[in-house]
Amino acid sequence: MIPLLILAADDQLYHPRNLQQLAEAGYRVTAGRDWKQWSPSELLAHCRAAEVIITGRRSPHLPEGLIDDPGRVRWLCHLHGTVRHLVSREHIAAGLQVTNWGDTPRPVAQGSIALLLATLHQVMALDRYARTGRDERICQHYLTDLPQMQVGLYGYGPIGRQIAEKLKGLGATVAIHDPYASDVPGDIRICPSLETLFETSHAVIVICGLNEQTRGSVTRQLLERLPQGGVLINTARGPIVEEQALADLVGAGRILAGCDVIEDESNWPASPLAQVEGAILTRHQIGIGVGQPPERREHEPLPDFVMDNLTAYREGRPLQHLVSADVYDLKT
Repeated sequence: MIPLLILAADDQLYHPRNLQQLAEAGYRVTAGRDWKQWSPSELLAHCRAAEVIITGRRSPHLPEGLIDDPGRVRWLCHLHGTVRHLVSREHIAAGLQVTNWGDTPRPVAQGSIALLLATLHQVMALDRYARTGRDERICQHYLTDLPQMQVGLYGYGPIGRQIAEKLKGLGATVAIHDPYASDVPGDIRICPSLETLFETSHAVIVICGLNEQTRGSVTRQLLERLPQGGVLINTARGPIVEEQALADLVGAGRILAGCDVIEDESNWPASPLAQVEGAILTRHQIGIGVGQPPERREHEPLPDFVMDNLTAYREGRPLQHLVSADVYDLKT
């Protein structure tokens, strides 16, 4: 059997059904639920003893000692998208295979569009209007019918591609800005700069990774290029957008915003966006299903893309959703 280490703080990953599923797939599992009590040398030894490591959102960074001496470890299987907090570029360059959820996060794409529509149609303001009789909607200098709108995407990775396809299905004209985008369909307009994207769009969805190039790149000057009542949706990472500038423009009735992410997600009520009307905040939950009955909360099965890759690895077939060193540079 192939030695596998689960290295995460999420207790659901260690559920007996998951452990049984992994065993039936041909893996001998070590449950690293106590990794926080391990010394650095113990963590390194456990990693070297495994051939496959499964990680979640709250997992430790793999020891740098694996770069020169990886032991048995060959593959890091991450359950989510971001991997920069788990491995360095040097790990990948040294030969460690790293996979994430790739193009599977449909709920994030769906949530982005739900947030766009709710913000675009000022659903929160209409709800307050129905309850209090006060119409607090701001003026929008364009038709809010998607087939007559230009929607810009800042980022055209796996999630951005899904958003684009869904928006086109709803009749919107889609534009993108992503210097690294390839295989862009002919019916999507490519903007050479963020300035062009913002000044030619009624709404912009931020869905790029957070890195040195994108941090703070959505400035007040860019936001002011949106039309009166324009919409900014951020389902990527908070620090990409100048949060105070966005709050100022929303508070002034200049634009609308829907944000699933903010600068400091440990304190949502303190965000300047929480102090103004015209901003919908979804607490980094827009792509996460909720409301399951208690019995479902006790056991969340391993995603299909993980089990498919585990089968492929055991059978010696190529892994899906590999994060190369070049792709790593673009990740959050």
